[in-house]
Amino acid sequence: MEGSSTRDSSPLSVLPDKTPERPELTHKIQCTCDHEEKSFLVRSYYNFRHRKQTVSCKRAKEWLQYCHPPRNMEDVYNNLLENPLDTHEFRASCKQIDLDIHRTYPDEIYFLDPEGQSALRRVLVAFSKYDHNLGYVQGMNFIVGALLWHASECDAFWLFVGLMEDYELRDTYLPKLPGLSKHCQIIQLLILELLPRLHMKLAEYRITCEMYAAEWCFSLFGSVVPASEMVNVLDLFFKKGWIFFYRFVLAILQCLEQRLLKAKDTIDALSPLKICQKSQKEWKKFVKLLDDGKGKLNWAKLAQKAEDFDLDENYIRYLHMNFDIETSQFSIKRFATYS
Repeated sequence: MEGSSTRDSSPLSVLPDKTPERPELTHKIQCTCDHEEKSFLVRSYYNFRHRKQTVSCKRAKEWLQYCHPPRNMEDVYNNLLENPLDTHEFRASCKQIDLDIHRTYPDEIYFLDPEGQSALRRVLVAFSKYDHNLGYVQGMNFIVGALLWHASECDAFWLFVGLMEDYELRDTYLPKLPGLSKHCQIIQLLILELLPRLHMKLAEYRITCEMYAAEWCFSLFGSVVPASEMVNVLDLFFKKGWIFFYRFVLAILQCLEQRLLKAKDTIDALSPLKICQKSQKEWKKFVKLLDDGKGKLNWAKLAQKAEDFDLDENYIRYLHMNFDIETSQFSIKRFATYS
């Protein structure tokens, strides 16, 4: 079921008489995707001395093709920034955004800089106006931060809208978290089928998927994967959707399976799956743990490993189509067929 779209119905989509400034011109793209073919030294030089690009990189432009932004996307975005909204819900969203700005990729210099923080805040505030019924929810900050690494403010905003509406990410943030329930039920079914010993171990300690994967869902792994490496997640998520998300979860669990099977209690089983401090040190420690200390695994290789899982994509899409967000249950007939 697709999330409800507000693209054409937002009360703020009417253009103002005054043409606003275009704030995306102050935001500098942080990635080096457009220089991948060049040598390491050239890329490093560009990375530290010539990071002045304000146009979305080639990957962000490709991602945008999977979404459906309006033709006047820049005008709508700037209009959202210019027009005030004074509601209790919006003020609460802004308050939480201001708290979370400093927690977003705290080790990345760009997000410690006022320029990066301002760009992140503008996109999140614009979305809180755009979808004022939902507003801001924690986890969105990591996704938007990862998008800004590759895209202009305007493009990052519409990429996020695309994730929310075209990829059903919005359901994850709704009251009672129906999207989270849907994804966790599917993940548990996949673990039962593909990692049965681990399923039994988690069941022994009564560990549900929500206990370790909730943050992964809310941030699309942005709370686990560094901003500079999130391209490995976003690239495949835009192409494959939640199918890739499930595969990535399975890849992480498979890497940790032997360690988790030796767990002595609930805390012992959960601790390898949780990252308390969102820092480069913790992220490096986590990916090293996934590789059992060998140091040969990185996020790109893990994403590639995830693609090796052979999932019944048609059946998973069928489950998505037959999920009732009101009851957080699958409404599937016993002898239903799918294609």
